[in-house]
Amino acid sequence: MLFFSASMNLITPTLFFCGLFLQEAAASQRARCSGDLCLFQRSAGFNAAERECQESDGQLVQSGADDQMTALKRLMIDVSGRFWLHGGPNCTAVSGGRGRNVTVLSEPCRSTLDGFLCLYDPSSVCSAVQSAGGNFVTYSTSRGFVVLDSETFPPGTLALVVPRNAHYPDSKYLCLSHWLQAPWTCEVLEGGCDHECNKTANTCMCPPAHSLHHNNISCAEPTGVPSEIQGCPRGYKLAADGRSCEDVNECADDPCIEEGEHCVNLDGGYDCRCADDFIEEDGRCVNISICSLCEHMKCDKISGVYQCVCNEGFRVSPRDPTMCERDCQRECPAICNPNPDLEKKDMQQCFCPDNYILDIREGTATCYDIDECEAQAMCDHQCENLFGGFRCTCRKGYTLQGKEKCVRLQGASEEEEGEEEASGSPPPILAPASTPISLQPAAVPSYVKTGSVLGITVFLGLCVVLLVCVVRTAARRCGRLTLNSLKPRDIDIFYLQQITTETYKRLSFDKPFKNEPQRV
Repeated sequence: MLFFSASMNLITPTLFFCGLFLQEAAASQRARCSGDLCLFQRSAGFNAAERECQESDGQLVQSGADDQMTALKRLMIDVSGRFWLHGGPNCTAVSGGRGRNVTVLSEPCRSTLDGFLCLYDPSSVCSAVQSAGGNFVTYSTSRGFVVLDSETFPPGTLALVVPRNAHYPDSKYLCLSHWLQAPWTCEVLEGGCDHECNKTANTCMCPPAHSLHHNNISCAEPTGVPSEIQGCPRGYKLAADGRSCEDVNECADDPCIEEGEHCVNLDGGYDCRCADDFIEEDGRCVNISICSLCEHMKCDKISGVYQCVCNEGFRVSPRDPTMCERDCQRECPAICNPNPDLEKKDMQQCFCPDNYILDIREGTATCYDIDECEAQAMCDHQCENLFGGFRCTCRKGYTLQGKEKCVRLQGASEEEEGEEEASGSPPPILAPASTPISLQPAAVPSYVKTGSVLGITVFLGLCVVLLVCVVRTAARRCGRLTLNSLKPRDIDIFYLQQITTETYKRLSFDKPFKNEPQRV
């Protein structure tokens, strides 16, 4: 095998500007490596980043060792942004670049960052391919990343050696812990062939009227077709020159009609492959797009469909199939923000799922299910309490309309109205279907009921005291009222006072009686 030395200063102007164009087109898919650490620039969520690393035989950086941080700073000298490291309850990323300090921080796993960092086994990476003077070497990964300004290259990197002013490459190499020259085995990237690989001999083949280039991987353009050849093979058509055959683009007619398929044109044919966010299973493309959105980063195939699953103690939210919430039965521990000072006072900030009540006693925060059926009239007929919700049902002869209202069925007899049998199909339960149904009331702490009675008693007592005060105040004011406005005009007012007999006689003779006629 012949190896050559890469010399960037010997690139021809044509190749140089071509390289700049390719770099600009793939600006969002660049890669740079230092030692066994590689930085990949492409917007991705945590799940996509982790999958990219694993599919290239690497893994997201799991630790912040000094040697790794040193290599990371070298990689981010001319790069800025946030890049995924490793996962956890809150996934971790690194931020910085372009002269700024490199900082490790926590990021929500559903965020989309500027790229990710993969760590590889030191024995699996390759050094640069050495080329003769005047040759230009390009590096790209099987995932579509262009590797630039690197001393090492991750497994699966393709190196293409192109001579100056040449139309065809001189050679092609694949990094598999060492550089393997094409053609290699057909099971890996079609042996590196430009057209087709012969799986029996592991050699490259070309379409009709084409010849195999001396590099053993490329197919040379035909210089002419003998006059005896009157037509072209299937998948080809006669070119404009009337002498050669050219490929037919079958994908223009959109032959791939199954869900999740897209067409890839091949020389002499086409192939229906699974689109992004789809994988092939049993010959069909299955949608896995929800898996990249799962909050707990777990996804399983349930009843033929991929769905998010949650960690132990959590359940999939009925409102959002990508989110998880606490799976409480009658009671469960609350989620609290740690604060020792507030914990001593039973005042820490804690949270419960919807339809649960918080109880904090002796530093322990617990969530209890609320019995909606006991608290108030939720349904027209029967109410069934569930963990974290409730369900309404109707008597025989009625059907449930909406979530709470019971409407009589047409033709139902009045005798059926009084029967207590549940009828009709209830609406979706206000709780996940996986939650077991219970007809028993939820265990509510005793102090909730006792506190309610005590509060009502105190309120009534205050009302009585207030009423007594109002009555007493009114009585005092009424005692000082005079009845002048009610007295007739001919009523005299007598004042009681201590008088003598002489005075009484004088008053009796001085004042005439009303019936006595006045003297003239």
